[in-house]
Amino acid sequence: MRLILLLTAALALAACSIKSNRPDYQYPNGSDATGADWPELAVTSELAAAGQGVTQTAKDNQAATERLAVRARALRARAARLQRDVAN
Repeated sequence: MRLILLLTAALALAACSIKSNRPDYQYPNGSDATGADWPELAVTSELAAAGQGVTQTAKDNQAATERLAVRARALRARAARLQRDVAN
């Protein structure tokens, strides 16, 4: 009994089509997977190496940014001391 009910439901769903719901809509043709708009495939090891290079560059940039921030704080503190000395 369950098998008959399941097959009837599957058959009813297979008969349904979204196209019959909107007859005036122009549905696009199937896509062509051979077009030139597909990207070139790359070797996974090359992608991993490129990612490691980017990670190292980001770490180097972070260290340089931290050094620059420390230097900027030191220069601001020096400027504040010089302004106090001039005011006195």
